[in-house]
Parts: sequence; structure tokens; C-alpha cells
Amino acid sequence: MGMRKVEISDDVFETAERTAAMDNIDVNTFLEGLVRRHAEYVDALEGMANGSLRFSLDDYEMRRHPGENDQDYELRLQLFR
Repeated sequence: MGMRKVEISDDVFETAERTAAMDNIDVNTFLEGLVRRHAEYVDALEGMANGSLRFSLDDYEMRRHPGENDQDYELRLQLFR
């Protein structure tokens, strides 16, 4: 893995240094993890935007409540159709 240098302002570096110290890690590890997590977050949002992570109830199987009669079950089932 190659190493590259990035310039950041002193106040941002100090903030990163304090935050990394709270996690008992070095600043490089903290910043690399921060960038990686942000990139994964952006990828997930893009996936949601194009529908690949769309939520679906197609495979959901509703369970009956104890003592629920057929009519109440059917009424509740209609909420998902």
C-alpha cells in the first residue's frame, strides 16, 4: 500500500489528534478509517438512490397474534397489500 501526503489545517489536525487519542489510535489510522467509512456511506446512499437497496415486504410472512380471529388477521394483512 502506497503512502501519500495530504495537507490539512492545524486546527483540523489537532481535532483529529484529540479524537484519535480518545480511541487510542494514531492520527493516520483515525483519518484513514474516517475516509473509508465516509466512502462506504456514500456508496450505500448511491445504492439506495438507484434502488439496489430498496426495502421490500415481498418475502415478509406476517404472524398471527395469539387469539386473533380470521377477520382481524385479514384486516391487518390488508395493511401490507
